[in-house]
Amino acid sequence: MRIAQLAPLAESVPPKGYGGSEQVVSDLTEELVKDGHQVTLFATGDSVTSAHLVCCAAEGLRPSGIAASRWPAYDIRTLLRLEEMQDQFDIIHNHMGYAALSLLDRLDCPSVTTLHNPVKDYCADIFLRFKNLPFASISNAYRRLNYPDDLNYVDTVYNGIDLSSFHYKKSAQRNNLLFVGRMCKDKGTLPAIQIAQKLDLPIILAGKIDNNDRPYFDKEIAHLLNDDRVKYIGEVTGKEKAELYSSAIATLCPIDFEEPFGLVLAESLASGTPVMAFRRGAVPEVISDGETGIVGDTVEELVNRMAEIKGMDGATCRKRVESLFSKESMAKKYQEVYKQIIADSRVCAKPKGGRNMQELTR
Repeated sequence: MRIAQLAPLAESVPPKGYGGSEQVVSDLTEELVKDGHQVTLFATGDSVTSAHLVCCAAEGLRPSGIAASRWPAYDIRTLLRLEEMQDQFDIIHNHMGYAALSLLDRLDCPSVTTLHNPVKDYCADIFLRFKNLPFASISNAYRRLNYPDDLNYVDTVYNGIDLSSFHYKKSAQRNNLLFVGRMCKDKGTLPAIQIAQKLDLPIILAGKIDNNDRPYFDKEIAHLLNDDRVKYIGEVTGKEKAELYSSAIATLCPIDFEEPFGLVLAESLASGTPVMAFRRGAVPEVISDGETGIVGDTVEELVNRMAEIKGMDGATCRKRVESLFSKESMAKKYQEVYKQIIADSRVCAKPKGGRNMQELTR
């Protein structure tokens, strides 16, 4: 198949630091190329890929320092380039979210949009305007919580990770708890620290501070760094992150939002490290409660169940990811989705002008 992968431009593909959807796009793209498909990646110029790269911005927009108010201009240029090239593809895979939907609705080339982030109130009307386009959810929880009866969900495809980037070290010294992710309320930075303090264990905090999260960090987190057992190390590389997982007793994810999937959960388990997380969104799908981690509803519950972590087998954590959340299984499932959408598009082909035959005969 000739496949276009339309990546978000906030980070490179793969991201140099934090970037969930960009990492997913990278792993998927590389696996599709490995499987023999002709893949074109629309992404930043500093992306590294074995696919054909179409440069849509010189570098990731966030690290470049380009004002966020200018980011939509780069998205529009990307979509204009995609429109020019549409005849070169059998299918377009959109990871940019709602920004691409209007164009995809007009193109003759079939598409699928993976929804990586929750459908928020400020953009829900856009998604609903194009609700008949094919969408893929990244967890059953995502679909259940985001207009399940309105959007045209064609399948659920779990995010996959590159297992070779994470290693289970049975003999590793594990002395601290770990928090990986943006320093923000949604990701649960404060309750993660509270759990560590109640357990009298050191915790390492690894992740970026976005400008819009700076007030939260300054008010809720900064003063807690006076505790020498709370260590903030900033954003880390993929290799550094893998080492952090492998040396942690457990990874803490006391999230305060409906998590669509949670790459951190899968990455930690792939390193043989159980996860302690709140029961939000897809968490119960990724973590097997009592076997590969603890799923609870409050700080107190996670603290009280800490003793269960000691009895969890790192090899079991790793095997769960191998069976459910590998990049190979993700790519295989998406190929099935692509083939079905292409087949359906041939039955209901769009004429020039963007409306399909069913619409014209109503």
